[in-house]
Amino acid sequence: MSDCLVVGGGIIGMMTARTLSLAGASVVLLDQRQCGHESSWAGGGIISPLYPWHYDDLTNDLSFKSQAVYEQLCNDLHNSSGIDPQYQKSGLLMMDEYDSPEAKTWLKRFQISYEVHEKGALFNHVAQVRNPRLLQSLKADIVNKGVDIIEQAQVNSLITKDDKVLGVHTSKGDFFANSIVSCAGAWSSQLLDLESDVFPMKGQMIVLKHQPNKIKHIVLDQGRYIIPRVDGRILVGSTMEDVGFDRSVDAHTKESLHQFAAKRFLELLNVEVEHHWSGFRPASKSAKVILGKDKRYDNLFINTGHFRNGLNMAPESANKITQLITD
Repeated sequence: MSDCLVVGGGIIGMMTARTLSLAGASVVLLDQRQCGHESSWAGGGIISPLYPWHYDDLTNDLSFKSQAVYEQLCNDLHNSSGIDPQYQKSGLLMMDEYDSPEAKTWLKRFQISYEVHEKGALFNHVAQVRNPRLLQSLKADIVNKGVDIIEQAQVNSLITKDDKVLGVHTSKGDFFANSIVSCAGAWSSQLLDLESDVFPMKGQMIVLKHQPNKIKHIVLDQGRYIIPRVDGRILVGSTMEDVGFDRSVDAHTKESLHQFAAKRFLELLNVEVEHHWSGFRPASKSAKVILGKDKRYDNLFINTGHFRNGLNMAPESANKITQLITD
């Protein structure tokens, strides 16, 4: 029996397991497939909400505090695991919305500076990580810290008694703990009858095989983005599709994403599309993060509903839930 049982091995689950372990807890982490291979892997790795004035104060607070520690976190993970998450402050060139009244009010409130360019506003402070490498690094790090990872373990139901959760029934047997943390992302409502239901919001993305240093900044326009990686690859995304757990990708979307990138950088028109994939963001009907103690069970905690911002909120989300559990 462990101190804490974390259900879900995405960026939120693994970061929660890491923070709990650093606080002295013994932690078992369960994932239905392979850690870090769902929404966290499928996203772009931008360490910022795309249009932060669209979000509530909690989302922005979690994002600001996470941004402040991400560079050091990536250094620590690199030193622990030997895998470089490729953190870089590439800056973000926003081509729309930055001059709207809502944006101006928000930018003034939080004293966010930017440079005005011909094509938009450049936010130099915005960073990115190579999210698959970050997840590989984080997984190795938490194993080094003593977290017991059980993969291919489908959680079927909670084991409850009165007002407590004793553990979970899984495809690999029963697991018990003093505290249970649900970090199941888009699958949260399959396990828990949440007051604010969580559902999958599918996104399709492509990666283009380009050359290093040709495109310097992340570009954001009309809700889509272009992300230049260190090795020259260019990530382009992403769609918003409320279609349930449908993993399929289609040629029309692939072409649409490629054309979006080519219209902003003509040099990308004839560049090879190396890969095309989809993922499921954990959206909530309230459009807010669900972070706290469950109302029914004293020792059940929930850390989910991060939508497009799980990666950029993960460190502080993990801190918040760890404080609730250890207090």
